Amino acid sequence: MTLEYEKIQSDLERMARITAARRGEQAEHITAAAATLRRYRTNWSAVEQALDTARHRSDPKFFRAARPFAAAEPLDAAIPAPPPPDQATIIATDGSQIPPDRHAPFLYYLINIGGLVYHHGGIRSPEPFTLPELVYPESDADLDRFSGGGAVNIERDLKEIDTLARQAVAYRQEAQPLLALLDQRLLYWPIGSEGVAVNTAVSDWNGSMESIHAAGALLCGYIDRPETIAVMTLLRALEGLADDDFDWKLLGKRQATQGITDRLLFGPLLGPGERSAVFTFVSDPNDTFAGYNTAHEVSFFYLNPGGFGEQIARIDIPHWVAENAAAVTAVHALVVDQCRLIGDYPYALARADEMAVVGRRDAAELNTMLEIIMQRHGVESDQTAKQNSKELARGGKTRHEGV
Repeated sequence: MTLEYEKIQSDLERMARITAARRGEQAEHITAAAATLRRYRTNWSAVEQALDTARHRSDPKFFRAARPFAAAEPLDAAIPAPPPPDQATIIATDGSQIPPDRHAPFLYYLINIGGLVYHHGGIRSPEPFTLPELVYPESDADLDRFSGGGAVNIERDLKEIDTLARQAVAYRQEAQPLLALLDQRLLYWPIGSEGVAVNTAVSDWNGSMESIHAAGALLCGYIDRPETIAVMTLLRALEGLADDDFDWKLLGKRQATQGITDRLLFGPLLGPGERSAVFTFVSDPNDTFAGYNTAHEVSFFYLNPGGFGEQIARIDIPHWVAENAAAVTAVHALVVDQCRLIGDYPYALARADEMAVVGRRDAAELNTMLEIIMQRHGVESDQTAKQNSKELARGGKTRHEGV
């Protein structure tokens, strides 16, 4: 152990005092935001005016908001979970990876997609599956793909939804409704990697959405503990209409919402199993998605999965689900039913993660296997001095970042 905890004891104490004070301030801000939500609950003309004003006066680099999908649901709606259908087919996928390591003996990365097909209301057992892929440079032209982990993360994301789409097509004749479930936002926009063709990645993502739609499936992304401020940004824009000194350029930044996220807003408002109204993302990326196909515009609602306390998740749905009240009801009911199986998270996604995850022991065994096979072919390992010294210092222990 190298961390001397006694040297940061005073920092921990100060952190606790500041956190307690901030929590008190947060509670006041949440109460005020909830009052604004109630005040404008069905004032659709004010909502339209606020969003229009924000579009023209905010900074487009930061502005992200929400608009209500339909006037049938007030802004402060808390809709109870309906009973699930008698039968359904639920498919979930998740992914994990071993990123490239330039200090390792051999350069490669691995992506493992795991998933589960769950037969709701039937007697068939769940069907888990995995799809591992080892990627290595076959020529010097391939080396750019191994410069960092960001591109690998994006490749994993695209494989998750591609696998989900292929499974949806394969199971399209099974019990309906057919729900395709991702542990991922649907409004996908790759970030954090140089050299990645954003347009290509977004196009591939939309292609998979198209396949899922064509298979007759419902699609949703489950985001646990979301940090979105889209609804809060809408509320701040509404407040700005009556404030001559309002700084519209701050909209979209956490500073504008005083650190209050949508999750904190809806936590006290939604009881177990209840969902919020459906909202649509107001953003340039969502305009791009709608440009690919209007059915792909992404909407969402917040959900209390009904487990422990005020746990709030965000459920992303495409337009083809949002525009169909029966489809929204089915997604709501099935997701809550899945969460009730294990507490506060969808069972199918938990199992998909279990199938996908590549642990440290898996990575170590893979490296051992790779060295043995390389030796059979007369290829000696070429581990860097840095990696050798790390293993000696740690007593032979290894760590695989990002696994």
